[in-house]
Amino acid sequence: MLKLKELYCELDKIAPFRLSEKCIQDGEYDNSGIIINHHDQVNKILFSLDLSVESAKRAKRLGADTIVTHHPAIYYPIKSLSKDDFVTAPVLYASNYGINVISLHLNLDVSEKGIDYHLCRALGAESYKILHNADEINGYGKEFSVTEQPLSEYVKCVKKVLGTQKVFVYGKKTDKVKKVASFCGAGYSFALEAIREGRTDADLIVSSDMPHHVIKELVEAGKKVLSVSHYAAEQYGFFNFYNQVSNNIKEKAETIYFLDKRFM
Repeated sequence: MLKLKELYCELDKIAPFRLSEKCIQDGEYDNSGIIINHHDQVNKILFSLDLSVESAKRAKRLGADTIVTHHPAIYYPIKSLSKDDFVTAPVLYASNYGINVISLHLNLDVSEKGIDYHLCRALGAESYKILHNADEINGYGKEFSVTEQPLSEYVKCVKKVLGTQKVFVYGKKTDKVKKVASFCGAGYSFALEAIREGRTDADLIVSSDMPHHVIKELVEAGKKVLSVSHYAAEQYGFFNFYNQVSNNIKEKAETIYFLDKRFM
């Protein structure tokens, strides 16, 4: 048997919630922690990158009493709850089903073995330099070298390992890729900052959700750009996180993983 607070502590060992507070102190916004607290006993946990109506229904159908998400179940303050509101409906469904929800956002992004770390490993990093440190061992943005290869070949490998075809590529197919800087999620502002300040000389920038003006600036700075699906890039690391937590609590609670293929 596992208590909700015990689960929180197990998650905190891998992705310390203090890192979220540190990010907030540095000017970012977050809402990580226990978002819905219905009961103390945890028997079956569903891990899902997002709290959605689909993930809440899946949890109910499979008998999960707790959901662990990466993206905060409640991000910005809300004034009302309605099943007809696509923003608040997932929260209402989970609450009506009596399901606890814990979210780990920026703390899981920047932690030593968090989502940003797993993304760079998926992209071929054996060793890396942190571009934006949260402390001595945790941070965001990774610069690393890869075996020199044409951009087209590198992109093909990335799509295979992330299991997605949803990518946008800026650069010639024959351009060489030797050094990469990756930023999980919508980290393009950190990419621009690192380039402007001369903290990276990577020839390829990888992130998600990049608007045109950012892509334009990166391309004009002489960089190749790979914009990958936000969901595919982050679920890769979240699945690794799920495996680690599952192994740590396997004697106390059952765990299941929900992959929302709508976004892959």
